[in-house]
Amino acid sequence: MPRIHLYSEVTPQLGEFALAEAPSHHLLRVLRARRGQELTLFTGDGREYAATLTGVTGKAALLAVEEVGLRDTASPLAVTLAVPVLRGERWDWLLQKATELGVARIQPLHSRFCQVPLAEAQGEKRQKRWQEILIAAAEQSQATRLPALAPALSLADYLQQPHAPTCLIFDSAAEEGLNTMPRPPVNQVDLLTGPEGGLAAEELQAAESGGFLLRRCGPRILRAETAPIAALAILQARWGDLG
Repeated sequence: MPRIHLYSEVTPQLGEFALAEAPSHHLLRVLRARRGQELTLFTGDGREYAATLTGVTGKAALLAVEEVGLRDTASPLAVTLAVPVLRGERWDWLLQKATELGVARIQPLHSRFCQVPLAEAQGEKRQKRWQEILIAAAEQSQATRLPALAPALSLADYLQQPHAPTCLIFDSAAEEGLNTMPRPPVNQVDLLTGPEGGLAAEELQAAESGGFLLRRCGPRILRAETAPIAALAILQARWGDLG
């Protein structure tokens, strides 16, 4: 049986450990794990816990937690991805792939051409659903870190916040690519991309006035869900841990 990688909000204790109801349901009902199944638990801080399923009590899976180790999958480049919320499965896909590529933080935004109202993006059910997607993507990719998920903001409010020393906007109209840029002075980058239709001219101007550098991702116009993932992959390959 392949080892299962499973997220736990509660830090496991060595010895007998009763898994919380939600991950127990996923382990027992969705993954259909049986007694003797080996798994690793992670809590999102870079540590993982080797365990074996030993039984069930009520709705909780009983585990024998044997050891704890450090296997930190965090990229050396901490990227905050700021992107206007998209409709439906395209947004879910974006969250999944950003997690797989090692993004450190995700900042959902509302901009002028964004199709999802800010109040809708800020809803509790939305935030909970998005967090579940991040957890599932981390489990699938064997990550031991979870991206931080920030509350949705308007682009104007986001631009008023403190930012990393290196802030980038990827836009097909930019004259320069990444090749002319030196490595960030600290391994932190804020990456801003636009919705379907892009950022409005006044939004681009406000971002540039706030210190964001306009860079191109290539000669073709990418879809709103493709651009941030392509840009993130470029940054991770250039300064992070891809390749």
